[in-house]
Amino acid sequence: MKWRENKLAIREDMAVAAAEILEAVGAKDVSPFIQKTDPGFTIHEMGTARMGRDPKTSVLNGYNQSHDIPNLFVTDGACMTSSSCVNPSLTYMALTARACDYVAHEMDLGHF
Repeated sequence: MKWRENKLAIREDMAVAAAEILEAVGAKDVSPFIQKTDPGFTIHEMGTARMGRDPKTSVLNGYNQSHDIPNLFVTDGACMTSSSCVNPSLTYMALTARACDYVAHEMDLGHF
C-alpha cells in the first residue's frame, strides 16, 4: 500500500476545509494542519484488497470473499478503493452483514 495522488489531495482538502470551518465560526490565526504519515498509522485506510468481478484486477468478489481463498472474507475498508472525509463505519457494517448473509445462504446449500 502507498498513498496515491487522490488520497493526498483528499487529505489536503480536508485540512483546508477544516481551517475554513474554524474561521467561519470565529476562530483566529487558523492554519491547515496536514500530518504526513506512512500508510498504517491512521484510521479508515482503504483499498488494499479491491472488490471486483475479475480476479486479475481485484482481490475480493462482491460478497467480500477472496477470489483465491474461498473461506476468507474481508469486511473492513480494504475493499473500498477510495473514500470521502466521512466516517465509513456504517458501510463496513453493511458489507459485513451482506457477507454474513451470503455465507449463511451458501452453508444452507452445503457449499461450505
